[in-house]
Amino acid sequence: MNLKKILIAVDGGPTAEKVSLFGFQLCQQLHAEIGLISVVDTTFLMTDGTVTPREIANVSKNDFKKSHQLLIEKIFKDFKVWTFVEEGTPYEMILKTAEEWEADLIIIGTHGRTGLSHLLMGSVAEKVTRHSSKPVLIIPTKT
Repeated sequence: MNLKKILIAVDGGPTAEKVSLFGFQLCQQLHAEIGLISVVDTTFLMTDGTVTPREIANVSKNDFKKSHQLLIEKIFKDFKVWTFVEEGTPYEMILKTAEEWEADLIIIGTHGRTGLSHLLMGSVAEKVTRHSSKPVLIIPTKT
C-alpha cells in the first residue's frame, strides 16, 4: 500500500497535539502529504436565544482554525499542511473530506470513554472506523 496522503482528525482538546505529533512523524517517514481536519458538531447546537447556532458555529470554526495554526507552528513547522474545518456530524465530515481529498489513511484519536458517556456521546473514532472504506489508525489518548 502506498500512503501518499494522510488525514489527521483532531478535536480542540488537549489530545490534538498527541494525535498530530504521531501523524506528523508517520507522514515524515512515508513522505506523505498531511491533512488536518476538525469538525464543528452542529448536530446538537442549541442556544439560550442570546446568540444563534450560526454564531456559535462560526466561533467554533474560528477556534479550530486558531488551533490548527498553533499545531502547525508547534509541530508541522515548515511542512505544507492542508487544513479543513468543516461543519456537520463529525464522523460523516471526516469521511467526506477523506474521500474528496483522496486520503490514503485517516488518523484519529480516541478518548477511551466507556459506560454512560460512551453511550450518550458515542465514539467518533468508532464510527469513522465502522463506515470508512479507507484504513483508519486510532491513537489512544487516555493519559
